[in-house]
Amino acid sequence: MYEVNPTSMLELADRYLNDPQFKEQMRQDPEATAESTGLELDDEDRQSIRDWDMSSSGDEQLKERISKGIAVN
Repeated sequence: MYEVNPTSMLELADRYLNDPQFKEQMRQDPEATAESTGLELDDEDRQSIRDWDMSSSGDEQLKERISKGIAVN
């Protein structure tokens, strides 16, 4: 299991859940989109982003994970 940096995850999750254009970009190319935000991402962060479930059910899981902690996977 990989965990993204908590601060980076919160920023990405906030934009992903609240910005439809950003969400579409993340679905098309998650790693490049995340990196384009200027957030510091290490190899584990990138792997976690690649493994991120960006389906509708994944959105609900993301909201639940944020409420419990910060792990993406």
